[in-house]
Amino acid sequence: MGEIFGLVIVRPLGLILLAIFKAVGSYGLAVILFALIVKLICIPLAIKGKKSMLAMNALNAEMQQLQKKYANNRVKLNEEMQKLYDKHGVNPMSGCLPQFIPLPIMMGLYYAVQQPLKFMMGFSDDVISQLGSLVGVDMASADYYGQITIAEKLGDLFTQNGGVWPDTVTNITNGAGELLNIDFSFLGLNLAQTPSIFNPSILWVIPILSGATAFLASFVMQKMQGTQNSAAASQLKMMNLIMPLMSLYFGFILPGTIGIYWIFNNVFSCVQEIVLTTYLRGKKEKKDAEESARIAAEKEAKRAAHKAAQQEQSQNAKKKKGDK
Repeated sequence: MGEIFGLVIVRPLGLILLAIFKAVGSYGLAVILFALIVKLICIPLAIKGKKSMLAMNALNAEMQQLQKKYANNRVKLNEEMQKLYDKHGVNPMSGCLPQFIPLPIMMGLYYAVQQPLKFMMGFSDDVISQLGSLVGVDMASADYYGQITIAEKLGDLFTQNGGVWPDTVTNITNGAGELLNIDFSFLGLNLAQTPSIFNPSILWVIPILSGATAFLASFVMQKMQGTQNSAAASQLKMMNLIMPLMSLYFGFILPGTIGIYWIFNNVFSCVQEIVLTTYLRGKKEKKDAEESARIAAEKEAKRAAHKAAQQEQSQNAKKKKGDK
């Protein structure tokens, strides 16, 4: 992992997760609230993307006509479709951006979870190495989750010492970071552990729910999109298959914390999709109805003015005829 990514992405995410954890006192609940906060922060982008997708749906009929007309000329089809997008002010890519935002956040959260001593508590590599030596973990030969192991063992020392940090620990940290006792358990699950596909356990509930909620999110998105052209419908069906399988796979290779984050990110995505689509579609329909009423009123006013002009012209003609 690059130092820039760690400094710009991972450390801020670690600080946010730390602040939430200190406020609620539950690691699992902190991750859930973290997912909610991320979703709320991204709402402006989600609204922009949803508006674009609704606008794209409104162009389905014209797009299908272009596809039939230029079925044998791909270059011309792309040119005409771009003209159609420009005419209506639609950016087909803006609807995709909100779908990719959770990925770098999930990566950043992964490292914040994997290295809590560095990215949550802010300790240097030297301090982490000394803490590891204190609890019997050699960071030079430790696996990817060495810092989690150290954090768990430090928590055991904290508990055994009556809820107070031993001097052997505070002498090493010496105010260099924020020493914190992190309990990784949540609803009977150890979120610091990674579910193993070869060793069935209660942790399996995390990847299973991750895959199920990913399928639900894809299903809700497809239903909320309404009518689609055949290409878009095929892509959504493919996503309905790929996303749940990816979520299930990641649930088995990443710590339980990431699975919990992904589960609730999917749940919040479902709620967001339903609320935004209902609100924005209703708003668009109201605007379209007002525009149709305005156009109809203008046409009626023109017809009335034309009729009045004809009547006036007829009366003038009769008057001239009478004068003669």
